[in-house]
Amino acid sequence: MTGTNAPDGAGNVERALFDHARAGLEVYDADLRIVRANPVILALRGLPSDRVIGVGVQDLDSGLPLSPIMREVVETGAAVVDRRMSAYPATDPEHRHEFVVTGYPLEDHGRSIGAAAMLHDVTEEVRRQKELDLLNIARSRIGSSLDALRTAQELVEMAVPGFADAVAVDLLESVLTGDAPVGPVAVRLPMRRAAFKAGEGRYGAYPVGAPSHFASPTPYTQALADLRPRLVESMSSAGGWLLNDPTRAEFIARSDVQSLIVAPLTVHGLVLGLASFYRGGSHHRTFDKEDMSLALQLAGCTAVCIDNARRFVREHTVATTLQRSLLPRIPPETAALESSHCYRPGRYGAHWFDVLPLSSCRVGLVIGYVPGEGLQASVAMGRLRTAASTLAAMDLPPDELLTHLDDAAQRMAREQNADPVTLHHGRPPFTASCLYLMYDPITRRCTAASAGHDSPLLTSPEGVVSRLEVPRGAPLGRGVPYELFLTELRAGSLLSLYSDGSTGRHPAEADARLSRLWDTVGDASTAPEDICDSVAYKVVRHGTPEDGAALLVARTRCLDPDHISSWTFPPEPLSVSKARRAARDRLEHWGLEEQTPFTDLVVSELATNVIHHATGPIRLRLILDRTLTVEVSDDADTAPHLRHARLQDEGGRGLFLVASLARHWGTRYEEAGKTIWAEQELPGA
Repeated sequence: MTGTNAPDGAGNVERALFDHARAGLEVYDADLRIVRANPVILALRGLPSDRVIGVGVQDLDSGLPLSPIMREVVETGAAVVDRRMSAYPATDPEHRHEFVVTGYPLEDHGRSIGAAAMLHDVTEEVRRQKELDLLNIARSRIGSSLDALRTAQELVEMAVPGFADAVAVDLLESVLTGDAPVGPVAVRLPMRRAAFKAGEGRYGAYPVGAPSHFASPTPYTQALADLRPRLVESMSSAGGWLLNDPTRAEFIARSDVQSLIVAPLTVHGLVLGLASFYRGGSHHRTFDKEDMSLALQLAGCTAVCIDNARRFVREHTVATTLQRSLLPRIPPETAALESSHCYRPGRYGAHWFDVLPLSSCRVGLVIGYVPGEGLQASVAMGRLRTAASTLAAMDLPPDELLTHLDDAAQRMAREQNADPVTLHHGRPPFTASCLYLMYDPITRRCTAASAGHDSPLLTSPEGVVSRLEVPRGAPLGRGVPYELFLTELRAGSLLSLYSDGSTGRHPAEADARLSRLWDTVGDASTAPEDICDSVAYKVVRHGTPEDGAALLVARTRCLDPDHISSWTFPPEPLSVSKARRAARDRLEHWGLEEQTPFTDLVVSELATNVIHHATGPIRLRLILDRTLTVEVSDDADTAPHLRHARLQDEGGRGLFLVASLARHWGTRYEEAGKTIWAEQELPGA
């Protein structure tokens, strides 16, 4: 800036601009003595003009520390533009203000004659920017997960110490369990301390996780009653409400709280909880109405995220409840094996398993997994489990069962693709995995097939763990055939069928879980129930909470040979009476003479059917377990038909009588021929 001799008119304009400028202006000579100051900067210094003019700027630094900046301007001869400075001006000595200072050198024909300073108070701009930054941080950090407690903790972590010295969040207990929020609270409802943060060594009125009580009337209860925030600018003028809440009064006194904002956490006019912001003596100023506006925005952002978490908890609770209702509670008792299961629902996907008693003391083991979220995965799991149990009751071998189950999965996939919700939410294509295993305790024969599911673990009676290498076919819904696996198992072997939701999402964690499972099932003499408990303690409890898991453990048994009798007769009428006589003798040996009439009827009708409607010899087998099973096999693959004979018909009533008197009956197809079987209850079974 170069000095000039301006005309009087120009000088009047210059003086007017100088005196009425909104910025603070000062002019200094070469020794940095003040030669001119406008009313704005005089007000900031709190001094009249005669006490400023002629005084060195360094002597007035206690109010506005301008001397370092202006000395730099004079020494370097270069302007300093928008240098930040903090000060406590006389206009507001209680609070620190932020200023932007610009210093200009003054020259006359190349010779330095002094400097000029222009001072802008940018406290409000800085404050608004900080608030905006704080809100941006809040929106990026709060709500990173669908967990209400974590969301509340994210609020207090973000707000302390930038906005407050201490923050507490209290939520309605019903919100934490996923229930719907309530309207304005005029009565006491159970609340729980969800999060708290303060300076080092400070603790809240209630520990996190404990019930949080609110006495009435206080700013807290008032905010809950009308859903409006409350500002207490000075605790010294708070009135007598502290006497109503001695627990919080003790916290306020202990933490040297000077001001308070209570903001209700609400969505759509419904209450989720409260956020309480505290400032103490360490903070440069107490809360004001603009702070209350910011607190309300923080509370609103947090409330939306907490409500999303609540909705997720609700849906997850419903889905988990549905899953548990669709799964077996107590495994059935069978002669083929002793079993137990361990199940942990996850936030993603639905696991299913079953132990299915089959004809002739055989048993089917099934386990599967449906990926997806929420109720859709649970409903699909229930449909597949029902279909699998129905198909197993038809005595289908594992590969054929999975083929039919694949048809059901394809139909479910078509239904999902036709649902408009699928397109709206971008659901992935429907798929599922399943492993079905069948074990016969008479022959110790084990057959299995897999539709995209991991093979089970096999522990020998000596404790050697290996994998049963069942060929892994495509997941359900792909329309491809499945390969049958066949082996023999020794009695006392341990089968471990497992389903782990982390397999596709977290492979490293899945491998670690499998390693722990491998170690846990190493002792085949341990009861399956104890193994499942150990798995729950050592295996399933580890890992991410989103990934559920299921385990089905079964120890194989072998049926007592004395409880099995088999005969083969030629396909001729005389063989029917021989078959009845052989069956009577065996029943007498077992002490089951009471079952003779029914057994005679079944043997007669089924053996006669072989003679008239099938080929090959008559093969009769009796199996004694909790029930008495009568089997008649032949070499034909024709299916028997249950007929309802008319009064004038001479035949056609045999199979109808068997079906009417038997507990269960059915047809099972073998590699060659078929077997018709009928079960009857035993006295005291």
